[in-house]
Amino acid sequence: MNSSLETTVNNKDEDGTEVSGTRANRTGNSFEQFVENALLQNGYIEFWDHKEQVFANRAFVGGKQFAKQIVIGTTIYGTKRRCDFLVLNRNRFPDGLVIECKWQESSGSVDEKYPFLLFNIAKIGVPTVVLLDGGGYKPMAMEWLKGQADPKRALIAVWNMAEFHREVNKGFLG
Repeated sequence: MNSSLETTVNNKDEDGTEVSGTRANRTGNSFEQFVENALLQNGYIEFWDHKEQVFANRAFVGGKQFAKQIVIGTTIYGTKRRCDFLVLNRNRFPDGLVIECKWQESSGSVDEKYPFLLFNIAKIGVPTVVLLDGGGYKPMAMEWLKGQADPKRALIAVWNMAEFHREVNKGFLG
């Protein structure tokens, strides 16, 4: 989800109901804010300078930092691939950690995108956690994606918000 994509001109339809795209952006932004708060509470600071170079130089960045919405390579189709968070902490995540936030509140095609997401995670090769929540995805799709996770490969975990919170409380972020 791209936090800067509030592009809907009229946020309500004629009966005053919030447009679903606007609601999706707002709830997705709240999900990303949840992750950002967890990082901040665990001593991370946001990386601001030269964000376009942070991924390529992540091995040289010290301390506990994170960057949001940065390009981390290309997709399997050759287009720019952005991630929601790149977490930098050489002691805990020597290659960095990518966190992808996927909020789906209503049924739709998001779960059909999971294989594309998985192939892109494998292509980049950086340890990645996918956070899924909102209840709108197909349960079997989430189970399939969880089944692809392996701590020894690029997709190390698939969690919902409660699972992420529990893992953070157990020291996952270092």
